[in-house]
Amino acid sequence: MGRRIGAVAAGVVLWGVLWNGGNAWLGATGQITTGEPITSVALLVGLIVYSAALSALAGYVTASLQGAPDAMTAVKTLSGVNLTIGVLVEVTYWSLMPVWYHVIFLALIVPMTFVGGFRKASMA
Repeated sequence: MGRRIGAVAAGVVLWGVLWNGGNAWLGATGQITTGEPITSVALLVGLIVYSAALSALAGYVTASLQGAPDAMTAVKTLSGVNLTIGVLVEVTYWSLMPVWYHVIFLALIVPMTFVGGFRKASMA
């Protein structure tokens, strides 16, 4: 159980650190401003692609750290935790981005986390 908690925590932290780092970079380059709406479709799509990649990476790392035979159980837990965090964050920023962005962003968290987990599991 301790190994699973560590693996899931690592996936959550990895996703969060890379997401916040990416947003910090976007802010530093003037592409986004904290508290201001994001209206650029290209930027919104880029954020969705980045989020999907982070979810897959987090699933892969979590599965790697958990190891067989419980890798996908840890990935399932990670996907639930990240979806819960995602819903809370998206509600907070609801007025700053279009609804389609929030829906797609949230809809991709679970399947992309599983893609990363399955990728690692298939390599074992």
